[in-house]
Amino acid sequence: PCGSTYRAAPKYRPARDLTPLCTSRFLAPHNWSRAMKKVSQSDLKWRDRQSPAGKYEAYGLDFGKPMDSAASGHPFEMMLLRVPPGKRPWPYHAHAQQWEFYYVIEGSGEMRLADGNVAFTKGDAMMCNAGEAHQIINNSEADLVVQIIASNHAFDACNYPDSDKWAMRGNIFRTNETTYYDGEE
Repeated sequence: PCGSTYRAAPKYRPARDLTPLCTSRFLAPHNWSRAMKKVSQSDLKWRDRQSPAGKYEAYGLDFGKPMDSAASGHPFEMMLLRVPPGKRPWPYHAHAQQWEFYYVIEGSGEMRLADGNVAFTKGDAMMCNAGEAHQIINNSEADLVVQIIASNHAFDACNYPDSDKWAMRGNIFRTNETTYYDGEE
């Protein structure tokens, strides 16, 4: 087109030659394993999570941990989440860096957001951006099963707006407002 000549496509390069591309100024370097990793759902066990008073309850199949996704720098994690009727899997929260994509496999419920609740049902997909507070609520009479695919960052922090808490690296705490130079001089 426009008088230009076509050039032959560049010769295919094996994966080992692509490493320098991953260290460009646009892409952060990763420690990706060169071998494909496979996990079968039948090899996983449902893990339960319940709050002391029973408001929060969920069961998860975590596909990322057996693949060592966090340590390997894999760009995302995936889990199946089952929420019993009338329950919420976790408190209302916002991730500092993590994005989450949800696909509803079974059941229906609501996603609590700052602007109000959004109803969803089997076959619906939703995505919450980093910084967007959200919470799944199973307000139905049947189990809710959701596939969650989340971005996997080396560091993430969670804010819990309802209780004014933060979570970082397994620690839960509250902060108090102060001035920039407090305790520095």
